[in-house]
Amino acid sequence: MHNTRLRAVLAKMELEISRLPAGDGLRAPWAELVELLAVGPAPVVRECPTCKRTVMAAATRCGYCWSTLSPTAAAR
Repeated sequence: MHNTRLRAVLAKMELEISRLPAGDGLRAPWAELVELLAVGPAPVVRECPTCKRTVMAAATRCGYCWSTLSPTAAAR
């Protein structure tokens, strides 16, 4: 879940940069860095009912225990 931590750090940095005075010179490079990182939105996940590990919400099979998963309402 490295991207989860990265998203949290980016959100904190975004908040701090938004508090700086206009014309500080950081907003444009910051926007460019965020675009280059391209972390995107957090993925939609769920818990496997068999092994309790985190899997993608749209998964039809657990990547850890290989149990068959029923589709979620969001994935349909």
